[in-house]
Amino acid sequence: MPSPSKARRLAALLSALALSLSLTAPSALAQDIPAQLDWAERLELGTPVSGMVTRVNAEPGQRVKRGDVLVQLDDRGLRAYVEEAEAQVKRLELARDEAKLEYERQQEMFDRTLISQRDLSLAQIGFAMADAEFVAAKARLTRARLDLEYSRVRAPFDGLVLARHVRVGQAVNNELQVTPLVTLVSSEPMLARGNVAEDRLARLREGQNMVVRVGEARYEGTLRAIGLEAMDNGFPVTVQFSAPAEHRLRAGLAATLQTGND
Repeated sequence: MPSPSKARRLAALLSALALSLSLTAPSALAQDIPAQLDWAERLELGTPVSGMVTRVNAEPGQRVKRGDVLVQLDDRGLRAYVEEAEAQVKRLELARDEAKLEYERQQEMFDRTLISQRDLSLAQIGFAMADAEFVAAKARLTRARLDLEYSRVRAPFDGLVLARHVRVGQAVNNELQVTPLVTLVSSEPMLARGNVAEDRLARLREGQNMVVRVGEARYEGTLRAIGLEAMDNGFPVTVQFSAPAEHRLRAGLAATLQTGND
């Protein structure tokens, strides 16, 4: 049986060991994951129509709202096409209505056995052709209106202008390939991308809360995705979080992800 002094020394040693384990265990679970910030969305904006650039309202770093016109092409020719198509629709609508009335008259006369089946068929064909021309004219009007709409390049979401690729007076030819006019990014929410080792995947699940640290700032985030294929540094993970606009976070900034006890 150990002496009282040895028992006291053993008890002190066990107490110190327990305290050490209690202090190191959480830090072992809450390891930092190196990460890098990224935009939630990045989009090259263009238009399928060609023309001369008459206005640009997009400078790098500028905040824009959804629906804002960023680039305007000369639309005078496109407006002329719309007016011409509208006039053609009206003319062919009148012609179709007249052909319909004629067909109805011929049908009535046929019912009274005053004309032959051939005469009725000719009236029916005339109405069908007039109706087809009217439908085709409406389709051309729709295309003309779409081209006019496409002459204005609008922001599809609230975001930041990352780059402007055109200037006023520049001719844009999109017949063979659409030319990028503006690069727009979305900074809300922001993303942090990192890689985790295989042995840590068991402690991660999509939707769990995580912490994103950028410098001294700390942001609450959510694990949005875990990659299915390993990269050089492990399996990719993506954390989504929000930050005040005045913090001016940018893609490429270094960050760390904190998993805590999850």
